[in-house]
Amino acid sequence: MKLYTIVLILILAMIIIPDVFFYLKLKNRKAKPLYIILHLIFPVFFTTFFLYIKFGLELMHNFRAVWWIMWLNFFFLIIYIPKILHIISYYINYLFNKKFNKNIPYINVLRITISSFIVIFMLVSAFITPNKFELTKHVVYVNNLPTGFDNYKIVQISDLHLGSWNNSSKRLNTAIKIINRENADIIVFTGDMVNNYAAETLGWDSCFLQMKAKNAKFAVLGNHDYGDYSDWENINERNKNKQDINQAIRNFGFHLLLNEHCYLRKGNDSLLLVGVENWGKNEKLRYSDLNKALANTNPNELKILLSHDPNHWEEEVLGRKDIFLTLSGHTHAAQAGIKIGNKLFSPAYFIFKYWAGLYNINNQYLYVNRGIGYIGLPMIMGVKPEITVITLKKR
Repeated sequence: MKLYTIVLILILAMIIIPDVFFYLKLKNRKAKPLYIILHLIFPVFFTTFFLYIKFGLELMHNFRAVWWIMWLNFFFLIIYIPKILHIISYYINYLFNKKFNKNIPYINVLRITISSFIVIFMLVSAFITPNKFELTKHVVYVNNLPTGFDNYKIVQISDLHLGSWNNSSKRLNTAIKIINRENADIIVFTGDMVNNYAAETLGWDSCFLQMKAKNAKFAVLGNHDYGDYSDWENINERNKNKQDINQAIRNFGFHLLLNEHCYLRKGNDSLLLVGVENWGKNEKLRYSDLNKALANTNPNELKILLSHDPNHWEEEVLGRKDIFLTLSGHTHAAQAGIKIGNKLFSPAYFIFKYWAGLYNINNQYLYVNRGIGYIGLPMIMGVKPEITVITLKKR
């Protein structure tokens, strides 16, 4: 697995700055050596931990170790965010005292209140919110939609990241019950079945085979389904990992579309379902080939596209009137946000142009699903994991 250098530098700064501050405080107050030693346990442990991730795990392919790392990241933040808030409040009060010769009233009460709120919010985001699935329903009106597809129901899920679930099927079983109640014509999965490794898929067959649609289940790959976030001893090992992931998705009952298409049938009518591999912001990691996926198709046929990365929509899809609906995932809505009424606000807004929900430009639709899994940190903050229901209606 990989830890980017800039991330390592930021993390080490988060450790060094507050712990040097507290070390000097303890030393100035002539604290007992035992207290100083106890204070140094956390910075030494976490510094060693992050350096080991950076330099000792290049060829580590154990997804359970990744799970442990995610949770250690979580507890690192729970410990160090209050420390940083303490330092910020200390220097704000220090400057205030310099100017007005008195302390800010209740500064410590305010600091403790904010720190407590953040810790409680993080605990809720890790242990409660990921189990609260949100079912979002949308109607897409389509010009010249074949009559047989009027009221055609599509359920979309995305970004499971199975390695983050530590082989616990309880959450997925809950999601499957919600999905099956919709009695969808098709179920589509729009990428990132795993974090990186084929071993993450072991033991999940029985769960996924309970997921039912009237017609079929379809899937495409996401950026995490290629093993690109790890170093490999050789290309054969990497290719074997990818092949095993592909086969596992098929074993789960999905028709995996790898730059290809198939027909959806309803009575005498048909629509084309197109699936591309991951678009990829970096061209070296770009596997999608829309032209290949559309080979030998009629440009006048209406099409639905499955494409993991929503950036692909603007780059290659907009303007192709035959592709009236694109379904994507990838963004997770940054696993953080706040919903006010029907409006969702998220840091993802500053990273992605299309990051969550339904977009419509000249009757071409894009839906970006927030996903039902998580990556990096075992938290979903403010927003909920999402299952989407899209119903096609003849305009």
